[in-house]
Amino acid sequence: MKRNPDVPLLPSVPGMPSYHAIDGSKRDLKAALEYRPHRYRISDCMAAIRGEGLPLALGNRLTHLCVIRGIRYHPGFGEELSSPMSPDFTRALNARRIMSNMIPDMSQPDEFPYCIWHPVVASEDTYRRLASRYPQLRYQVGRACAVAGYTGLYQELDLLPEVSIAEEARDSGCTAIFESIMGSGMKVSLMNDYERSVLDESIAPPAFLNGDTAVRSLLGVKQKAGQELLQGFDERYPDITEDMCVDDHRSESIYPRDAEELLYNPLPTDLPTVHKDLSILMSAYYGNIDRYVRLRRPVSMHMPGELACVIRGIYHNTMFAKYWSLQSDIPTWCKSTILKAVNARFIMCNDLSRVTTDTPQDELPYCIWYPGRASWKTYEGLARRCPAMVHQAAHACIVADYQKSFDLIDAPFDRVLLKEAQGSGNPHYLREMERKAALASVDLKDTQYSSDEWKCHLLQHTLFEKSGSRLLKGLGPEDMNTGWESIYSMMGPDASDIELNVCVPDDMRTADRPKLVEIDDFYDGL
Repeated sequence: MKRNPDVPLLPSVPGMPSYHAIDGSKRDLKAALEYRPHRYRISDCMAAIRGEGLPLALGNRLTHLCVIRGIRYHPGFGEELSSPMSPDFTRALNARRIMSNMIPDMSQPDEFPYCIWHPVVASEDTYRRLASRYPQLRYQVGRACAVAGYTGLYQELDLLPEVSIAEEARDSGCTAIFESIMGSGMKVSLMNDYERSVLDESIAPPAFLNGDTAVRSLLGVKQKAGQELLQGFDERYPDITEDMCVDDHRSESIYPRDAEELLYNPLPTDLPTVHKDLSILMSAYYGNIDRYVRLRRPVSMHMPGELACVIRGIYHNTMFAKYWSLQSDIPTWCKSTILKAVNARFIMCNDLSRVTTDTPQDELPYCIWYPGRASWKTYEGLARRCPAMVHQAAHACIVADYQKSFDLIDAPFDRVLLKEAQGSGNPHYLREMERKAALASVDLKDTQYSSDEWKCHLLQHTLFEKSGSRLLKGLGPEDMNTGWESIYSMMGPDASDIELNVCVPDDMRTADRPKLVEIDDFYDGL
């Protein structure tokens, strides 16, 4: 391939690894790994996925994932990227070599791959030699045996009954290995797909099948690079292949019907093969502590929509709020949002101990009257204890019709309070807001709300949850709609369609018709 003369060469550093980019130019690896968003090109990503060429710049995360995907699927692709500066490339290259029946030389911990069975498996003899040379990979080899059905080699490894291997064997139809593990009495969890790590056998914590394994069938469910969220892909966990399952196409994936039964039945000791994303969202949505704590992923790996469901669960379940109030490992990016919801729920339970003048502003909730209303003494005490929440206290008094407390709190004029007063059956609040507007020389004909306009979504007449309207062939986490504004820290998890589809008889969903039908249209046809 000839070099494009319009693309300048990066400066060469003596002794620094380099590679040849898709335009034919020789690129300095260290410089190429620097984040340069203006260098991102979707065409380069597609070329990397197909093993046709390496991108000009590798620092963009999506580009990085596409290169790893290309390495795993195309033997010999990206060999020049093996370097201590890019250990994830090195691991992908070593995984590809193993799957191509070669035993790579590996010495540093970050050179050892975790997944060595996708997209293809090596021969039984290759895995046997690998386990002999690198005993620290025995459990990865055992998992590969479960995928490939190498029962003889699995027995030779003499592994503890590990739950991830059991789930992998069940998914691949390797009944001999699966039954061997399930019939062994106490099972253990050593392989951690979230961290791509394996515990020492001396630790061996007891465990049950919990759907935390990225079984091979799930690795085949692809997302198209550049077609998901703003960053060009959706975060997926566990990510045992380190490529987030990006590809040049998107897989059609429907939530299995048998897994829907887990939404409304007690969880079995050992979960069946299941896509548990929807179950995680629903357990958070209802604030079910036991189900959520069992099903959830590590706190640093929240899935899309999960935070919104957690907030809704906190608002509706005091025990769920108490649980979150005691957690010390809440990620920084969502800590204030969660604590704000916790404070709202506690206030509605008449507890003001968490709210003082020292409480950070971003932990002070606005809606403190739904789904429960505190006593009038609580709202009066809140206004005294935390003057920054005087408008919230006054707003709650209008909703609850605590007229004496509203007057005592004596909040300044506020357009949102005016709006709420206009919808109240008690004319006293509207008269007071109009009087205070006159004292403040506020023109009520001016309808500008500035930055407070979002609070109008929290008026009393808006405090209801939607009802479902769509009949779906199958349910998935994408059916938890979180795109509308509501009281829950301005996140509106909407499970109405999921609830509707759980309620209706099966024949209404399995009829010979398109995947999606409006319930109104269904009844019109009866």
